[in-house]
Amino acid sequence: MGNNNESKLSRRDFLKNAGLAALSTGVGGSLVGSQPVNAQTEQAESKGISKRPSGGSYNILMIVTDQERHMASDELPVGYQLPGHQRLAKRGVVFDNHQVGSCVCTPSRSVIYTGQHIQNNGMFDNTNFPWSGSMSTDIDTIGDLLRKEGYYTAYKGKWHLTEEFETANELHFPQKILVEEMEQYGFSDYFGIGDIIAHTEGGYLHDEVISAMSRSWLRGKAEQLRQENKPWFLAVNLINPHDVMYYNTDLPGQAQHSGGAMMRMNREPNNPLYQKEWNVSLPESRSQLIQEKGRPTAHLDYMLSRGAMVGVVPNVDERWQRLNNYYLNCIKDVDNRIVEILDELDNLGIADNTIVIFTADHGELAGAHGLSGKGATAYREQNNVPFIIAHPAFEGNKRCKAVTSHVDIATTLLSIARGKTASVKDLPGKDITTLLGNPEAAATDALRVGALYNYNMLAYLDAAFFTSINKFFAEGGKPEEIANQGFRPNLKKRGAIRSICDGQYKFNRYFSPLEHHIPRSIEQLFAYNDIELFDLKNDPLEKKNLSLDYQKYGDLILTMNNKLNLLIEQEVGEDIGQMLPGDDDVGWRLSPDIKHLRL
Repeated sequence: MGNNNESKLSRRDFLKNAGLAALSTGVGGSLVGSQPVNAQTEQAESKGISKRPSGGSYNILMIVTDQERHMASDELPVGYQLPGHQRLAKRGVVFDNHQVGSCVCTPSRSVIYTGQHIQNNGMFDNTNFPWSGSMSTDIDTIGDLLRKEGYYTAYKGKWHLTEEFETANELHFPQKILVEEMEQYGFSDYFGIGDIIAHTEGGYLHDEVISAMSRSWLRGKAEQLRQENKPWFLAVNLINPHDVMYYNTDLPGQAQHSGGAMMRMNREPNNPLYQKEWNVSLPESRSQLIQEKGRPTAHLDYMLSRGAMVGVVPNVDERWQRLNNYYLNCIKDVDNRIVEILDELDNLGIADNTIVIFTADHGELAGAHGLSGKGATAYREQNNVPFIIAHPAFEGNKRCKAVTSHVDIATTLLSIARGKTASVKDLPGKDITTLLGNPEAAATDALRVGALYNYNMLAYLDAAFFTSINKFFAEGGKPEEIANQGFRPNLKKRGAIRSICDGQYKFNRYFSPLEHHIPRSIEQLFAYNDIELFDLKNDPLEKKNLSLDYQKYGDLILTMNNKLNLLIEQEVGEDIGQMLPGDDDVGWRLSPDIKHLRL
């Protein structure tokens, strides 16, 4: 396919015209509020977080990359170095069991930036799709919350929580409109051209600009705020290694997935950084069959749906080798941007007064379990992402095995801003700073009993839906005609996920979006769900689904199900599909009276 694939649909043209007109009625108007849960128990006292710098409150810099999974040192090839990541690790605490709260980009970022799960912030799918609108400005973001604590809040880079950033993102689109839009979400000084930066080669082309504007902000606005003795929060949202989504594994004369990808795919850029070849070890689970007994059917639908957009990587070692090599070089590229930003903190003399938090919105499967990208799974490569807190008041170069979650980030930031453990009404997150004093002694359940993962993406639910649209376009169909073609996904397919990871076990249940429910028995579990149960200590690759032997593991299945139910009750409240399109009479919850989707 090469680099000259301009005849392909743009991501925007496809995503905004990809049918499901009946579902594009908007996210349900009222969001069911979560049950009030304190962000920390009374016993979880602050361990040194009240130490303030001489100038007052700490500044906070949060760096978020896109599609970067957490990788242990033994997963990296010999000689592979990430100076920026390593500097942060040396300065801070690395949390090895940090989990996303949802997937893909929009849902995960909504959890990061609101501290609420998708059921209560409404962002269940990417804003690119016609059935998923913009996040409500009535929901407090980190920007809103920190402004109330006296912080100046600024934002650079990818956002992906507002529809307009995707639909009106031409290069000439007025910057002023996007800046004003971000003010409504609690952030000043936005710089970007919308979420066009997340398209093919988006990181390669735009991360240097995001880094440059962030460093310029530190030199100018941050210095002004220092003189005013006002603390600041700066969110820097870089794109790479997201470019791997559009990587073409073809050699000359080959066509990925018979050349049928809707989106424009590219080989690596003609840049020395991307010519570096690493002796990459492929994932041990790569050869696992997609239809192996015990694997949810959602995995196949996801693989084929994603394949309709960007091609299915042929199951050949050399192709997976190229993809993983490119992925590692994308991470090295974005690491260079992290180095630039950390250098700026040091050069300006403000590193000792600035807390740096680093994470990613989600990971990348990169061949694990025969899959690539991110979507309708709960595998480690997708859900376990980097998380580092470099806090000047605490000793660095330490690791922590306690389970933490993206939903904890907002509460943690409020604790930092207040100088003590925050107890925030209606924010379900925990205060991760309570672990900074003695991180290496913390057990996996030191902060929480487990991390809750909610997934309700409709886009990857039904492969037949996507492949039909792909065929329509291949035969000359126009994007503006597709709404009248009658394409609809099979909503009975079990593609929604509720999952808990407690560090010892991971329990996942896949169900139809028409059948939201809270199972209370083995019978209910297996009647309405596809189940996965993995022993992470003895099976870290998540290859042996223990739920296949439910007679042997029935008690454990129920125990994990009860823990999952409790987390949903505490952190979400009602879980009845309230964030999905349509009014209350649509019928997103399990009921014997619901036979089909009424639209």
